[in-house]
Amino acid sequence: MKLISFFIAVLLGGSFLPAQEVDPVLTAIKSRMDSIVAFEASVEMEVDISFVTMPVKEAEISYVKGEPIAITSEDFVMIPKRGLDLTLNELYRYPFMTLSLGKVQLQGRECDLIKIIPTTEASDFSIASVWVDRETLHVLKSQISTKKNGVYDIFYTYQAEEDPLPSEIRVEFEVSGVKIPLRFLGRDTQIDKDKKDQDPQERGAIYLRLAHRGLTLL
Repeated sequence: MKLISFFIAVLLGGSFLPAQEVDPVLTAIKSRMDSIVAFEASVEMEVDISFVTMPVKEAEISYVKGEPIAITSEDFVMIPKRGLDLTLNELYRYPFMTLSLGKVQLQGRECDLIKIIPTTEASDFSIASVWVDRETLHVLKSQISTKKNGVYDIFYTYQAEEDPLPSEIRVEFEVSGVKIPLRFLGRDTQIDKDKKDQDPQERGAIYLRLAHRGLTLL
């Protein structure tokens, strides 16, 4: 068994709206995430990249407050670090200010669109956007423009309104921008190198399905 411990880790459009210190809904979401002491989950992962053939991977993840999320698998599983930012620790890691753009529709659901602008160069992303349901305090989508690895679009699905953690995550990314050694996705993963070179601007996706257990709250 291999144990891999790692930190989990939008382009700013023009706007005349003034930036805020921090939108109150993000403060409320942070308080909710901070109340999570520990959890465990079984994870199924699928990859949707045209030149990669990979069977569904399974793993176990565990989280203890104040420590990195750890993943255990019988096979080496490489997951983009943005994919398992379940408690949004990386998003809140450094100081930022926000720009609220009001109500928008996301997949037929009304939510608030908020841009997050880091106020320190230490952050590994230049800007992010989050689509938030203020009633459930759920982040429905985040778009993160990293400084080195391109843009990630991450969609979150929750099994119930009261659940603080998502049950499904879809991570979309620029294949050429993500420095993932794809051969390390597992011994049974096949890569078509010729097809890979045909479309260097291709976007890929990783799908994560999580079955949570042992959620402990303050």
